Amino acid sequence: MSAILSKDATFTVKGSIWIECNGSRFFGPGPVELLERIDNTGSINQAAKQMQMSYKKAWEIIHRLNANAVVPLVETNQGGKHGGGSTISKEAREMIAFYRQMREKFSKFLEQAENQLNQ
Repeated sequence: MSAILSKDATFTVKGSIWIECNGSRFFGPGPVELLERIDNTGSINQAAKQMQMSYKKAWEIIHRLNANAVVPLVETNQGGKHGGGSTISKEAREMIAFYRQMREKFSKFLEQAENQLNQ
């Protein structure tokens, strides 16, 4: 690359990674954050508020996650005396871990490509 690119410039390589299902985004940074916030708060509503996301949008993401998984990734409990609540399944935790590993490998790839450009 040294014969192609200017020596007076610094180049960066950027990228984003997500998982698609049937051509549509399924799992990425937004759903991961939503799942983690549901796990921390026990509430879809609170998780959505923390993300400055509408409750409707949060439910759309949850519906898409649950519809494309063998078991629900988010489990909801009906309201009642103490209100409802939501939890994430062990499968959701596995998906989060898989995504984080994939993202780590992707970050290393981007760093290596950037190093090659700037040699």
